[in-house]
Amino acid sequence: MQQDLELAPSRPGLRIESEKKKNKKQPFPKGIKPHGEVVSLKGDVLETGKHNMAIISGFFSMEVNIRERAGARVRIPSTKEEGSIVGPFGKAGKCKVAFPEGISAETGTKA
Repeated sequence: MQQDLELAPSRPGLRIESEKKKNKKQPFPKGIKPHGEVVSLKGDVLETGKHNMAIISGFFSMEVNIRERAGARVRIPSTKEEGSIVGPFGKAGKCKVAFPEGISAETGTKA
């Protein structure tokens, strides 16, 4: 099947641009980093032998108010365990993270 179609002549200087989808990740605010390190394990030991609280450093600088970030999710990539930030720990930018099912990661593990 052959159709006789004529396209409109091209006009120099005009171009139809499709709308670009914004698929960029939002950058982290100043003083907040996307990764940290488990410094110590705290809290009660669950029946599974895991602790329910961890102290993590490296997420925040000293200038950031960690209380504003309470409730943010934290994931340990090596064990795929998830927790949430409870609040600050000390004055050096460390934070307490609660893990409802416990954390089996050792100290020094990347978060």
